Amino acid sequence: MKAARFEVVKYLNDLLRIKEFEDFTLNGLEVEGTEEIAKVGFAVDACIDSFEALKDCQMICVHHGFIWKSLASVTDINRRRIKFLLDRDINLYVCHLPLDRHPQVGNNAQILKKLGWEATGEFDKYGWLCDLEEPVSKEEAFRRLNELFPNPRQLFPYGSDTIRRIGVCSGGGGGSYFTKAMENGLDLYITGETDYRMYHESKERGMNVACVGHYNSETFGVLALKEYIEKQFGLETAFADVPTGI
Repeated sequence: MKAARFEVVKYLNDLLRIKEFEDFTLNGLEVEGTEEIAKVGFAVDACIDSFEALKDCQMICVHHGFIWKSLASVTDINRRRIKFLLDRDINLYVCHLPLDRHPQVGNNAQILKKLGWEATGEFDKYGWLCDLEEPVSKEEAFRRLNELFPNPRQLFPYGSDTIRRIGVCSGGGGGSYFTKAMENGLDLYITGETDYRMYHESKERGMNVACVGHYNSETFGVLALKEYIEKQFGLETAFADVPTGI
């Protein structure tokens, strides 16, 4: 089974609504390769390790691309990455914030789904809220988190023993998003990276926080997107798991 590049790109652009998002990276087709696609690879990061693992693919879809607005020159690692793709005629497709935010295939929506919950509202621009009809104990919530993320980077169990309102923001959800979490009256905030101030502020404000790892929290979107491409086009797919430990 094969598909034209423009058909796959259009499908992804429409599904992810990439034109609706202001982002600090390019979303969509970042590097152009062959016009015909038989196999699509998926990975979190656009890096040589991912490219090597998926070098038999005609398209690679990633969450983190490497052409950011700050890119000033095609030298060093950026040259090597582009050369690797161009030498093999591989297309590179990037979906950053649109994949965090998407209500079905997005990282945040998928995390809630895997935990046995579903989104009930928006959490700032890119996260999701979950207001539980039937509250669960903190112990139960942490049990589910530990099953989904066997080695969470940090748990701050300083909030309510009863979980009613949950906020999820995958990846780097510290900083301003942590402030938004506190303002939204969350009983549990799930994010990727730990922000230093989370310890004292979650303890003093009485909020449960789970920092499960940036990479760990952002595999879900590309894996869900992988299933969509299989069903839509019948193409062969592959996933390159390249954990960073961060």
